[in-house]
Amino acid sequence: MAKRSALSGREPQEGRKAAFDDLKLEETIGFLLSDASRTMTRTFSARIAEHGVGMGIFQFLRILWEEDGLSQSELASRTHMRGPSVANAINDLERRGLVKRLADRADGRKVRVLLTPQGRRLYDLVMPDIAVTNQSMLADFSTAEQETLKAMLRRIRRNLAGQ
Repeated sequence: MAKRSALSGREPQEGRKAAFDDLKLEETIGFLLSDASRTMTRTFSARIAEHGVGMGIFQFLRILWEEDGLSQSELASRTHMRGPSVANAINDLERRGLVKRLADRADGRKVRVLLTPQGRRLYDLVMPDIAVTNQSMLADFSTAEQETLKAMLRRIRRNLAGQ
């Protein structure tokens, strides 16, 4: 006798199980990526929280540490977030004294977001946390494997971005 589905009370369709055996939870790239990301985020969040930095503002700091003085729309583009969410994050950063906004000299309609000295100092506190997290995450990966993994993840992102 076939098993009944717990949700519907009906018997599963013939051949259905075999057709999706390769999609068991621990065998799907989507689940593994998501689960690894959640685990890494939880670990990293605990580390940077010691410096008063949460994940909501971290990505903005990280981008500004590499390219200070971006406009709000440029930050929105780089974070793949919408304007209102970006504005809220920038307001939070500004309240904390980590950034300031200045009118663009070339185009008065644009506002540039610049790190304050306090925002720049956080770099020296948080970057070691990034290094420790990366070392832990990639402890048993060779340099070649790390490069392959990064290339594959970029390819996955590119493949999905086109949909």
